[in-house]
Amino acid sequence: MSQSPAFRPLPFLAEAHAETLPGPRLQKLRRAALQARERFVQEGPVAAVATCELVTFPYPSLFAFSGAASSPAPYVMMTHRMQVVQFVDANGERRTLLFNPSDYERGQAAPFYRSLRERYGAFVSDKVMSTQHGTVQSHLASLGLTPGDVDFLAFDHLHIQDLRGWLGGDGLSAYFPRAKLLVQRAEWEMVKDLHPMQSVWFVPGGADIPEERVVLLDGDTWLGTGAAILSTPGHTRGNMSLAVATSREVFVTSENGVATESYTPLLSAIPGVRRFAEHMGWEVVLNGNSREDSLLQYSSMVVEKLFAGPSAVEGAFVNFHPSSLLTSHLLAPGLSPTIVLPAPNFGDVRPTPASRRAA
Repeated sequence: MSQSPAFRPLPFLAEAHAETLPGPRLQKLRRAALQARERFVQEGPVAAVATCELVTFPYPSLFAFSGAASSPAPYVMMTHRMQVVQFVDANGERRTLLFNPSDYERGQAAPFYRSLRERYGAFVSDKVMSTQHGTVQSHLASLGLTPGDVDFLAFDHLHIQDLRGWLGGDGLSAYFPRAKLLVQRAEWEMVKDLHPMQSVWFVPGGADIPEERVVLLDGDTWLGTGAAILSTPGHTRGNMSLAVATSREVFVTSENGVATESYTPLLSAIPGVRRFAEHMGWEVVLNGNSREDSLLQYSSMVVEKLFAGPSAVEGAFVNFHPSSLLTSHLLAPGLSPTIVLPAPNFGDVRPTPASRRAA
């Protein structure tokens, strides 16, 4: 494994995570999330963040709102997005992180999407049920960045990810010559030895990259000014969320929820969601395609909700921005988002001195 960079833990949260009983853990996490958020914003805003749309794709309606949504459509449509984040680290260097830079063409090898493609055929899969908005490569070029400008890659979880094209392995050369993968230790250990019920969502061999390109994280991690990784297990064992602070608000991004209304289900106009939340007494509605850790996922979503806080644009909604965003589509009647908040964008992304020195 690669030597860990000069990151530091976010305060307060680790002790709350250590509570073994689910109920008391949730209560401790509520307090810790608010305390950690206050400390996080005190250090000032991130240097820059830019959101880039990659691809719109189908996803089972049954999973998107844990079965709560009432619609005959078998699939919702979601738009997967990458964040380009630049932060100043503990050494005063401006660093570049790509959060969720999915190689979506290679990701089609995951068994779930491979079988979906076999069922519907290439034309329907590529031209009707999905839309490509841009690639990681094209978005970086539009921002004036080269592969050598990128210091870190990270994903909220490793479902549908093939890392080999970016970081090398299996005979492939690395597209990013300097980048290291930031990943929770629990996620990395899990993906190396999957349970059969997990395997359908993972690209076979997708994590077979050189170990020296991997930086293991153990919990909530402060990357630098205005940028942090929250440990939000549940959707997967090592699920994590991106948190960035701007001069106005805090953004939180992951795939624990498919829309901001997943965190305020009583405000949802999607048929069935509000009724389900009222009946169950839930304050959040899970993106539930993997259920082995649902209690953890619920608590993680409460942490995300409190750490993000209200949107500066629509204060009734939480400033949560799904990495794969529920998207209106003709093939998904009744499954359009109630509201779409402006995507996380702040500051100016630019080449960094560190990358230029390395080049």
